[in-house]
Amino acid sequence: MKTILTIALMLFLSITASAQQEKITFGISGGMNWSTLRGSDIDSLSTGGASKGSISAVIGITLDNKTTKHFGLKHELFYSRRLTTVEMNDAINPIFTSSLRRQYLDLFPASPTFYYKGFQLYAGPYLGILLNASIQRKDDDGNLYTDKTFFGSSESSGGYSQKMDAGIVMGLNYELPNGLNFGARCIRGFVPLIENANTQEEQWKIYNQSFFVTMGYKFQ
Repeated sequence: MKTILTIALMLFLSITASAQQEKITFGISGGMNWSTLRGSDIDSLSTGGASKGSISAVIGITLDNKTTKHFGLKHELFYSRRLTTVEMNDAINPIFTSSLRRQYLDLFPASPTFYYKGFQLYAGPYLGILLNASIQRKDDDGNLYTDKTFFGSSESSGGYSQKMDAGIVMGLNYELPNGLNFGARCIRGFVPLIENANTQEEQWKIYNQSFFVTMGYKFQ
């Protein structure tokens, strides 16, 4: 865990250190995210392919490096909790609703950004580092319990969570003259959610998709 955090922080700092220091502004933000699953194999995890997003928390920091009046790069690091509801069928209990809970460190290393009259439109690469994951299951007596083995490791035979995600982010912010800003973004991952290397020939096509709504402040 500490190694992952250290690598992410070093990468984030190295990117910002290479930017033009005189044009950098720093901001903080927090808000909510709504996380769902996408892909043709969702029914392998959730009965009937049902996947419902639930609201959870997100907090992060942003560095804006404006190279011209209307263009620049946005560098961001966020911590997000992601909660998704799925339907489970374990062949013992009737179909039941389960919570898939995850925690990510989200890195947006360099998003090209267009600035115009307070509006910021951006898109760029996304890297997600999974910090924790669990899913609810039922025992033989029908009692719900939290299965933390869903996080897993390379020593597992399969069916454990991928520790890295990668994809794209697209977003829109609006900033007031006093530095207060409001934003919305969509994250789409392209790395399969579950590692099944030793259980089947092909990975399940199940991917992350999240929507963030944030409010923040930029220090002038």
